[in-house]
Amino acid sequence: MPPEVSISRFEQFLADHSALLKFLHEQAKAARWNLSCEEFAAALYRSAAHHLENAPAEAVESYLEAVHLEDLALACALRNGSELAWEQFVSEYRPVLRAAARAIVGKGGEERARELADSLYAELYGLDRKGNERKTSLLDYFHGRSRLSTWLRTVLAQRHVDGLRASQRTQPQDVEAIERSRGYERGNSEIDDLDPDRARLLPLLAAAVSKALAALPAADRLLLLLYYVQGLKLAQIARMLAAHEATASRRLQKIRADLRQRVEAVLAAGSAAQNGGPPAKGLSPAEVRACLDYALEDWPFDLTPLAEDTAQETSERK
Repeated sequence: MPPEVSISRFEQFLADHSALLKFLHEQAKAARWNLSCEEFAAALYRSAAHHLENAPAEAVESYLEAVHLEDLALACALRNGSELAWEQFVSEYRPVLRAAARAIVGKGGEERARELADSLYAELYGLDRKGNERKTSLLDYFHGRSRLSTWLRTVLAQRHVDGLRASQRTQPQDVEAIERSRGYERGNSEIDDLDPDRARLLPLLAAAVSKALAALPAADRLLLLLYYVQGLKLAQIARMLAAHEATASRRLQKIRADLRQRVEAVLAAGSAAQNGGPPAKGLSPAEVRACLDYALEDWPFDLTPLAEDTAQETSERK
């Protein structure tokens, strides 16, 4: 279940981050859905509480600034029953869901794809799969950490998996479809069958991240490795740098922002022909955003080669 808003903790959350919450409310354009600053702050609080535990203020604010604000505001408005929000959702996301359902179902056919997409509409609206009203909407589980479109595709794929599981218990099914569902459940490479864009974009994202990381100064790469690979806390890193913990936090935040800009630039620029192959065309802004969404999901990017290169470079400088 999504976390409830603890009154005392929520009041403290509002007090600690009041200026940022007002800014994020404006950035999300939440007023167009008649969402008050406090209503949107409650959604941000639930999102942070779901993903963070006893985190320092700097980490909370970094998390909040990375949330997909407009998507979260739209989800809040949908939960509130805003007719304008539902009109926009149907107009903007119906084609996305239909296309995703066709990719997921594959040879299952257009009718099955339409049925899968429409059943998700009902759940989002607050109805269960039998058409009865639910106490909570499926949208309660959207926290804005990924794009709404990415989250919807993931939920759609899981609904397809659930349907295959249920039919397995009652009648024989297409072996290939069942194996695809098991691949999704295991989280291995077969999930790419359910999301073709993922299979196409992830290798480009991995190459862009590797190139962007390699272009960072060695000191910045070392800080990233200490924090993300070796799992050191900011206080430990600060002691190593003979700096204040807040200074280390700000530096890490700046490095992340710089790295993101570099990755976006690499993805947009494409690459020249290599090893006799054709040049890689740069990605569109929408494709770049999709890559960044995938990076927030369970993406097995290996930093080990970077760690080895950084260690070697550091050793050579001594």
